[in-house]
Amino acid sequence: LALHRSAVRDLEQIGEEDPDTRDDLYALLQEIRSSQSLLQSLTVRDFGLARNEPFHVDTWDAQQGKGRNLWRLKSWDLEDLGIRYRVIYALDPRSSRYLILAVLPRSFAYDEQHPRVRELLAVYDRLGIPRY
Repeated sequence: LALHRSAVRDLEQIGEEDPDTRDDLYALLQEIRSSQSLLQSLTVRDFGLARNEPFHVDTWDAQQGKGRNLWRLKSWDLEDLGIRYRVIYALDPRSSRYLILAVLPRSFAYDEQHPRVRELLAVYDRLGIPRY
């Protein structure tokens, strides 16, 4: 599990407004990084949907339909507080590594016209992550 510099920048911006949320997101990512079973769940659609796990995984359907292997997760703890961020990531099969590309507010996380979303799609393409 690796954080792209654009995701690190997103987390830093979140921390400027809400350090606790940033810390919670970092803690969740660290928990995932340190658990092989949680790492393997990152490409299991609807993992955690029943709220029996710390997060919910789903595909980004619109981008999957365009060949980009993009996924998202949301933290149940933050959702319960009304804090809605989406961690957007891809599995790069060339390195068997999950790359976190962005941490975005739910309000625009899937809006392909939003500048930050356009940037994350460009990062995916620049990194040469295969399309399917």
